[in-house]
Amino acid sequence: MDLHHLKVFYAAAHAGGFTQASKALRLSQSTVSQHIKQLETDLGCQLFMRVGKRVLLTEAGQLLREHCERILQDVKHAEMAIQDLNGLQRGKVRFGSGATTLIYQLPPVLETFQANYPNIELVIVSETTDQMARDVLAQRLDLALVMLPVAENNLQLTPLHHEELLIALPRRHPLTRKPALTVDDLRTLRFILYEKKTVMRGLIDSFFTMLGITPQIAMVMENIEAIKSLVGAGLGASILPSHAIGKEAADRKVTLMRVQEHPMQRQLGLITLKSGYIPNAVRELRELIVQELGE
Repeated sequence: MDLHHLKVFYAAAHAGGFTQASKALRLSQSTVSQHIKQLETDLGCQLFMRVGKRVLLTEAGQLLREHCERILQDVKHAEMAIQDLNGLQRGKVRFGSGATTLIYQLPPVLETFQANYPNIELVIVSETTDQMARDVLAQRLDLALVMLPVAENNLQLTPLHHEELLIALPRRHPLTRKPALTVDDLRTLRFILYEKKTVMRGLIDSFFTMLGITPQIAMVMENIEAIKSLVGAGLGASILPSHAIGKEAADRKVTLMRVQEHPMQRQLGLITLKSGYIPNAVRELRELIVQELGE
C-alpha cells in the first residue's frame, strides 16, 4: 500500500466524503477519487459505498480506518524521533486534560512548555477521563492528564497529587454558616452531578454509598463551569475539586465545605501509550506537569 494513498483515504474517511477531503488536502476531487480507486485495487475490495448523496465506509473501509490511525501516528512518531535527533524540535503535541485542571492549574506549565519549545504546535483537548484514555490508546492524543483509576494495560501511568473534593453550596445557603457539614445535612440537599459512567461520578457514587445516602439529583451534566454557575444561582449543590473556585465574580457565589469526619479525595495521573515512542517534547511536557502537580 502506498502511504500517500492511505493519507488520502484517511482524510476522506475522517471528513465524511471526497469533496471535503479534496478541500482539506487541496487536491482536486478527481485526484482524491483516483487515489481511493487505486487503493481499492491494491486491496481488492471496496472501501466506500454511496447511499443516496452520502459516501459511507464499507466494513473493510472501517477496518482500514482503524489501522490508518495507528499507521499514520507511527509515521508521525518516526518523523518526530528523527527531528529530535537532529535537534529540530518541530512537530505537534496533542495533550488532553479535564477542563477544571486545565483552567486553574496548568496555565503556568503550558506557558513554560511553549517558551521551551516555541516550534512545537501544542493542541489541547478537554474531555472526560474515559474518552481521553480511549484517545491515547487510539493515538489521537500523545499525553493526557486524567483522574484515576484508569484500568488499561496498554497505558503507561504516572501518578500525580491527591486533590480534595468538597461540597459546593450557594453562598447564601443556611448550611454555609456551619463549620462543616454532617451526613444528615447531605440528605437534605439536591445535587447537580456529573454524567454516569465517568470516573468522577463513580467516585462520588462510592462516597454516597459509603455514607449510606441515596442523593437527591436535580440535574446531571459534565461541564464544571456550568455546574458552578447553577450552584451559584441557587439551583442545587454539587461536589467540586478544591481548586475549582477562583476569584471570578461567579465563583464568589459558591462556598466549598467539608463533610465532618468524611474527607473525599481524587487522584490525578498522566497517561501515555505504553508501547509508543515518546518524543522529547512530549516527555518534557510530562516532566513539567509532574514538577507542578506531583506528590
